[in-house]
Amino acid sequence: MIPTVEILSTGDELLTGQVVDTNSTWLMDRLWDLGLMVRRKTLVADDRTDLQAALREVTSRADVVVMSGGMGPTEDDLTAECVAAVLGAPLELHPPSLEAIARRFQHFGRPMTPNNRKQALFPRGAEVIPNRFGTAPGFSVRVGRALLFCLPGVPLEYKGLCDEAVLPRLAAGLESVPAGRVVKLFGLGESAADQTMRPVMDDPRNADVRFGYRAHWPEVHVKWTVSGPAAATRADRIRGEVRALFGEAVWGEGKDELPPLVVERLLARGEKVATAESCTGGLVAQLLTSVPGSSGAFDLGVVVYSYEAKTELVSVPAALLAAHGAVSEPVARALAEGARARGKATWGIGITGIAGPGGGTPEKPVGTVHLALAGPGGTSHLQRLYRGDRDRVRRSTAFEALFLLLRAMR
Repeated sequence: MIPTVEILSTGDELLTGQVVDTNSTWLMDRLWDLGLMVRRKTLVADDRTDLQAALREVTSRADVVVMSGGMGPTEDDLTAECVAAVLGAPLELHPPSLEAIARRFQHFGRPMTPNNRKQALFPRGAEVIPNRFGTAPGFSVRVGRALLFCLPGVPLEYKGLCDEAVLPRLAAGLESVPAGRVVKLFGLGESAADQTMRPVMDDPRNADVRFGYRAHWPEVHVKWTVSGPAAATRADRIRGEVRALFGEAVWGEGKDELPPLVVERLLARGEKVATAESCTGGLVAQLLTSVPGSSGAFDLGVVVYSYEAKTELVSVPAALLAAHGAVSEPVARALAEGARARGKATWGIGITGIAGPGGGTPEKPVGTVHLALAGPGGTSHLQRLYRGDRDRVRRSTAFEALFLLLRAMR
């Protein structure tokens, strides 16, 4: 039997927009790998009445509930208190947790204030989950029909305790772990991906396969999970069919991320890339250099907004700018070739465009971007009209530039 899973996230900051709940999306992705899909997610403020009502509701219908937040030492950290109230059980001190908290403060040379004792109080009958990533231990306890996991909301701690305690326990309770696969696409929308996938999804052999999509802009991820005998073999067969359907739109699989994959490919080939960016403001360089070890693959990055910078830094001819304007194919090509030559790199990326919200014309509306890639075989060019605000145009452009480079290295 596959358990039903729900997520209960708490905290005023999540409801005021001060903090984005990245924990839940991360956990949903990890649960998918186990063949488990979260049925519902509930978000509640730091209010005793609302928290107790939410706890009673979610634990009455789910087999597993993962709750985050409210595990700190302050007045508005209410998780243990509210769980105890719902259980009708007292809070009890857990001396090993109190000692671990005290040792952590001592290790960092900070005084432990009396309110930190609160983090070592748990509902009677709860199983404590030690936290080597921070001060607040988690705990698990049976409430209603559910096994409730209560975890700190700090992402490092939340993910660490999920990996060490929650996910292994859930996996151990499954009769068999389904085989999940993910293929990552670029240049297609979710609806187009779904339409392309119809032959695979309509295949009678795949009637029991769970398919899904994730619009992880500017990418689309196609996912499927196979249960039962020979699950891995069947999942791999589908992967071959999916890759054949999408062809060059596929750039990665599983946990692949585009910037690290580009750096990995460059390092494996003993090659480097240099960039000359205008409208993206160095975003391509930022994505590449965020990858550890990228110094062996990234040679030079310049942000060239003005005509003078384009001419002086990467040798774009002034006459070319005067004749075609900065946002043009010839200038994008010259930027790529100039970056490659200046950085003595194997590859050069050139980007110029209008990210908005102003600056567009009827001939060159906001979102117009020219990308060029210079390499050993010559210089290729791509013109795009991206939709969305300034950040969306810039990010779409940067990821497309990386995709072009990755494809050129296949």
